[in-house]
Amino acid sequence: MRERMPFLRMCAAWLVATAVLSAPSWGKTTETVSKRNETARKSVSTTITMFSRALGRETTYVVVMPAKLDPARRYPVIYLLHGAYGSYRDWPEKTKLVDYAAGRPFFVVCPDGGEFGWYVDSDEKRETFITQDLIADVEKRFPVRREKEGRAIAGLSMGGHGALSLAAKHPELFCSASSMSGILALTNHPGKWHLDDRLGSLKENEKRWRENSVADLVDRFTTAGIALYFDVGTSDSTGAVRDNRLVHEKLANRAIAHTYVEFPGAHTWRYWDWRIPAHLWFHYERFLSLEDPGKKQVPTDVVIEDSGHRLYVRKTAEFERENSSLHAAGVTSRPIVLLGSSSIQGLDEKRLFPRYWMINRGISGDRIGVVGGRGILHRLECSVFELNPRAVFILNGTNDLSATAKTGEPQIADVVRCYRQVLERIHERIPDAKLFAVSCTPTRDAYAHVSPLIAEFNKELHSMVEGLGPWVRYVDIFTPCVGQDGLLKEELSRDGLHLNETGYRILQAEFERVLGEMSISPD
Repeated sequence: MRERMPFLRMCAAWLVATAVLSAPSWGKTTETVSKRNETARKSVSTTITMFSRALGRETTYVVVMPAKLDPARRYPVIYLLHGAYGSYRDWPEKTKLVDYAAGRPFFVVCPDGGEFGWYVDSDEKRETFITQDLIADVEKRFPVRREKEGRAIAGLSMGGHGALSLAAKHPELFCSASSMSGILALTNHPGKWHLDDRLGSLKENEKRWRENSVADLVDRFTTAGIALYFDVGTSDSTGAVRDNRLVHEKLANRAIAHTYVEFPGAHTWRYWDWRIPAHLWFHYERFLSLEDPGKKQVPTDVVIEDSGHRLYVRKTAEFERENSSLHAAGVTSRPIVLLGSSSIQGLDEKRLFPRYWMINRGISGDRIGVVGGRGILHRLECSVFELNPRAVFILNGTNDLSATAKTGEPQIADVVRCYRQVLERIHERIPDAKLFAVSCTPTRDAYAHVSPLIAEFNKELHSMVEGLGPWVRYVDIFTPCVGQDGLLKEELSRDGLHLNETGYRILQAEFERVLGEMSISPD
């Protein structure tokens, strides 16, 4: 995904200067001015001490705002939350936040969430502090807007979780929410970062953990009217990558509009300083779109694009329900998962493989995940990981190649690269599972033009798989299905695209052969 350039790109040649000004009504105030354009690019930050009823004591926050305010205007506000081990000083002191916000017509408020407050109500009522006391104090002191359309919330790590969870639980307060490197699935992290001190032990208080965890609150975004944006660095070692992918998948499975991006980077201030301009811009655009109904609106809530998307949502919801039923029943046996599109969805695994426990996770029309926010790459949690399978067969690629034949995109190399990501992610999460990358079958008749691309794709897929390791095998069902003309044998197909009963028997024989070779015995 091509990222929008930060709305304020700071250059070293600008020679940014800092001066301390007197502002007795607000507290200690710092003004940042760009010497290139002192009128247009300046902001001030001020430190406020307030009494919080929720906390039962005084607390402090920093406000970053335009240096010159229009007395006839009320400004929107972005509430920006810090992470664990941090304080209200983190954002203004460890990033160029004041510079990035300079000259922009909004306020940024950085409250103190405690070193490990997690923005929940526990021994200290951090959630109530943010949603009641802080907002009320800011709106009493400053010329800011006092309705949902003028408030946004963002944060990093613990604060990323706080931003999304507070938005989910209080949709009447915020029009947009964003997270950087968020710890978004609390149940993945028992015993870490004092979570047990806030919520009790996970074993004895699972309900409370889930009531406060973003991953378990996603359904609330279906009608919240909140624009969502979140990202994570792929080298993040805290578990945030897994959490973010899970939340992205759950949102996608429900067709809830959101933007999710992964970038190179770790759980560091270098990453967050780089990302914060994009988050400020995201919220700024949301404010602008709501101020002018004529502007293109940022999508929120449920957005169904077409009938294929509707099927995707229905099937992934079905998978989640099946997983919940298996877990509730205490099933510990490990199945074999069949993953793919219509060729898998239409496969009768119980009849073809009666000796094996197989679970079919095919969705007609599905793609590998190169384009858009859905596809196999984006549904691995509900389709694979929650089942902890002992083996996975993947048969997918024809739908992407059909698009390639029509438009030239995606490139075959991109499809293979995404396929590799799927294999590597499964292997990373379930290292003892055996994986099988199944060749696409040839096509004929109305789909004959795709067959040459399929042959090329299979060749590249085979080469890629051979370079991965003994945990994955290439399964060739193309060769026994292709005729001398390079097309699918007529006797094996019912429509030129899908296998008939005779064709599925070829697939059955190949699957059973490789299962035996990999010492995967019947159940």
